[in-house]
Amino acid sequence: MLTLSTSVFQLNAQTDHKELTPNDKNYTGLISKNDFESGYTESWFTKAYNSYEPTDKTAKKIGRKIDKYTIKVFMGTWCPDSRREVPKLFKLLDIAEYDLDNLSVYAMNRRKSTDKNYEEGLNVHRVPTIIFFDKKGNEVNRFVEFPQENFEEDILQIVSKKEYANPYAEE
Repeated sequence: MLTLSTSVFQLNAQTDHKELTPNDKNYTGLISKNDFESGYTESWFTKAYNSYEPTDKTAKKIGRKIDKYTIKVFMGTWCPDSRREVPKLFKLLDIAEYDLDNLSVYAMNRRKSTDKNYEEGLNVHRVPTIIFFDKKGNEVNRFVEFPQENFEEDILQIVSKKEYANPYAEE
């Protein structure tokens, strides 16, 4: 009898601690473009990705400069700003033929955190936050929540190392 109840307890413990995947709404952690294109995120991601049409001239300028950076994105699949801006980023990166191995996208919860603390030390308080790092790992600049001019112009300012301040830079 003791063996049977111990086995039931172990089975329940395993069920209660099921590892979440990017297709779970409560998942936090790394999430890929493929993850966005499937599961519960597919409808809003694909619609926003397909409807975004950056200007060719600006996209080409971004494409000539963006390979100098690694990028970390902190976003919420529940957040309207993230749902608007993250598909745009992927579209720009695709046009620029950016190596997505240099991109890390993290899904966050509503408290702006991840289960594995990927955001630790990066001062992420709003989503989306798109952080650009040089090849030495130094932060160059960041896009936070919404554009100052428009999405591609803001990204161009950042990758061109021109003066750019996100709306919360003074905080």
